[in-house]
Amino acid sequence: MTSPPPPPTLSARHLSKTFASLRAVDLVSIDFHAGEIHAVLGENGAGKSTLMHLLSGLYRPDAGEILLNGTPVTFASARAALAAGIAMVHQHFMLVPSLSIAENVLLALSGSRWQRIDRQQLSHDIQALATRYGLTIDAVDTPVAALSVGAQQRVEILKALASSARILILDEPTAVLTPAEVENLFGILRTLKSEGYCILVITHKIPEVLALADRLSILRRGSLVTTREVAGCTPEELSTLMIGEPQTFLPAITSTPPAQAPANTTPALALDRVSTRATPGRVTLHEVTLHIHRGAIIGIAGVDGNGQSELAELLLGLLPPSHGAIRVQGQTIQTPTPARLREAGVALIPHDRRHEGLALSLSIEENLLLNSHVLTTLSPGMHFSPQRMRRFAEQQMTRFSIRAASPALPVSSLSGGNQQRVVIARELAQEPSLLIAANPSRGLDVGATTYVHQTLRAHAQQGAGVLLISTDLDEIAALSDRVYVLYQGRLLGPVASLADRSTIGQMMTGAQT
Repeated sequence: MTSPPPPPTLSARHLSKTFASLRAVDLVSIDFHAGEIHAVLGENGAGKSTLMHLLSGLYRPDAGEILLNGTPVTFASARAALAAGIAMVHQHFMLVPSLSIAENVLLALSGSRWQRIDRQQLSHDIQALATRYGLTIDAVDTPVAALSVGAQQRVEILKALASSARILILDEPTAVLTPAEVENLFGILRTLKSEGYCILVITHKIPEVLALADRLSILRRGSLVTTREVAGCTPEELSTLMIGEPQTFLPAITSTPPAQAPANTTPALALDRVSTRATPGRVTLHEVTLHIHRGAIIGIAGVDGNGQSELAELLLGLLPPSHGAIRVQGQTIQTPTPARLREAGVALIPHDRRHEGLALSLSIEENLLLNSHVLTTLSPGMHFSPQRMRRFAEQQMTRFSIRAASPALPVSSLSGGNQQRVVIARELAQEPSLLIAANPSRGLDVGATTYVHQTLRAHAQQGAGVLLISTDLDEIAALSDRVYVLYQGRLLGPVASLADRSTIGQMMTGAQT
């Protein structure tokens, strides 16, 4: 007589969570097993993160229960869930930059405030744990602020392992990693799976799910659509299950030749040996030379923290050049300021929509009007017409498919995809001749990503120049006519072949210049 199979390591049973009038998680039941990698898919606002926050103790459910090894449990906090063996690695890392690797790991450990710490033994244990699981790290006394994004992620995983967690939840773990770092992470997760860990991965990247996961669950509007084995699933099928309608996938890395600029045309943007001054805590740009013609999309690849933010700020007039020339439509911009560059036709989709692109305390309508060009057009003189403002907002919401009941709703109530559409609608309202798009699809689901990409393509086809700055190599390759790499403030390239991921990865990490 065979013994019954062991219960699932972690189970959600009819879990529900409501925020105001929004049912974020609606009667969801899923089992997660030891020794497997389980992917959780869904559109923005589908309830993935809320479900994971319930399982990891950040939220408490309104209804339903959580079972750990078949036993009902209640977590009053994330630390209580961690003590029970459940750890979450957030997309935005929960590290203290000024502290060392060892000190950050120590913060995740249980113990008394009066407990004496043997720093030498702690360092030895952390290094041994990192070696065991292939988590390559710097010296454990290195400040976290000095680490690359990939290294910081490894520190987060080390924190979880050091706390003896056996259930790991990772939120968009490959969002800011190079191709080599992604492969390294996958190897680590497969090793942990082989040792019986239960691994939950939230991701929007369907190819990664097919390459990594054993099972997957799909959420839509807070409800569970399906749980199934990954083997046999196709990208088109998963996309349809996530969104409810078939999606056209953007091509992966291709080797199509870059578009040639028309002869004797004035570039939409010309940077000639532009540098910025050395500033503590900022990346210095070194003699950046770049020409973008109207109708072209130029991609800038690179790992976060290599000058992408500084380049965007330079082109919007927030960071003055120390020398070199900036020309927009052939016009040299003397003493660049945001007003002068906006007037010259430059618009920006910033990399962080919540902190840099939107005023979250304001309404959708008010955010759409945060553009001096639009305000001048709609309100000549000193008179503001509420009816005209409302009509403009409604037109933009229709044009850009912003899903909301009213322009008067707070923009913070929208999903990530709809918030990004608000930013895009505002920036394109001035019909810019140069559009800077920084990580325009970061954190978006496949449907919202497709919409953003189609919008960028359409804007280029209408005659604008587009500068795409992205840490997502698939996005860069799918959209760009020509690709460069930004490394430590220096522009490398153009890349000879987009098909050679290893070469691009080496350029992104400085191994090849």
